[in-house]
Amino acid sequence: MINLKKLFRRKKGQGALEYLFMIAAALIIIFVVVRYISSSGQQATSQSDIAALQSQAELGKSSLQAKDWWGDNYVVVVDSTNDELEIYTSAGGTLVATVDISGSEYLTDIENMNTATGNYIDLDDDDAADTLDNLYDDCMGGNADACKVLAALGGT
Repeated sequence: MINLKKLFRRKKGQGALEYLFMIAAALIIIFVVVRYISSSGQQATSQSDIAALQSQAELGKSSLQAKDWWGDNYVVVVDSTNDELEIYTSAGGTLVATVDISGSEYLTDIENMNTATGNYIDLDDDDAADTLDNLYDDCMGGNADACKVLAALGGT
């Protein structure tokens, strides 16, 4: 006959093994939670970066309006040889203003942006110059490059 006491008796070390599995499960849960929290933090950081750029763009727009350099259909040309942005009434139109951006923190970013024929800012890559109004709308829509152009034009 089978001795039931021997069959159901716990072996030495079995409890330690169960604790080891519980600790491993707890570590896995902690790892997953930390990864989730850190990815949420990165999203919040990028949203605050865009918000900061948007506020700088607002200041840039206000500065241009105060100088009477803002027109919804005005376009921007990148003059990378002189580290300047030029504002024209339209593509091929009259020069309104030249803004020195050599001290701007966005100089390198602006010089590497998409430009249409004639070095007009063309962020949507349709080979047509983006107007100041388009740049502003794109910036408020979350386009960081558009915000950088407006911030640099405003001197920020």
